[in-house]
Amino acid sequence: MDFDALAYPEVVFIEGQEYKAQRNMSKGQVLVPYTETPDVGIGDVITQKSGKREIHLKVLDVQFLEGGTLNIGTNHPHMLTLHVENSTSQPHKTSSSSNTTFNIGSISGEQLQVGNNNTQSVTINVQKLVEEVARSNDPEAKSLLKQLLENSTVGSVIGAGASALISML
Repeated sequence: MDFDALAYPEVVFIEGQEYKAQRNMSKGQVLVPYTETPDVGIGDVITQKSGKREIHLKVLDVQFLEGGTLNIGTNHPHMLTLHVENSTSQPHKTSSSSNTTFNIGSISGEQLQVGNNNTQSVTINVQKLVEEVARSNDPEAKSLLKQLLENSTVGSVIGAGASALISML
């Protein structure tokens, strides 16, 4: 009777060598009984045979345990525990944005934005806008702002102060 086939139903390839194994997907773990130490380390990719296809598993951690099987379910005395990540499934997973926290000592300034996917609202006083444009000596900006302030709709919103603002330009 082939004990390995019952207790270790999966087939994995490590450096081209075939091994019987047991994969626990919820723990991200592959158990491989062995007699001679497999050549595997962190960062290696092992392959699990899955029907006619293959699943590539990236090794994140490795533990070799001599005598670890206690010869239960296998004729191999030692146990290799691999902590793996399924790299075949990575392109098919929905990406989620990660929340990264940055500790910033002190920040000062106007209109400052820190973070991902933020929006920034700017509130500016119309008088301040006119004063800054008047100081800029930019004839195009002055002309455009003057046209805006002379517009009847804008004038009705601003009120009587519109003419005073136009005189600043």
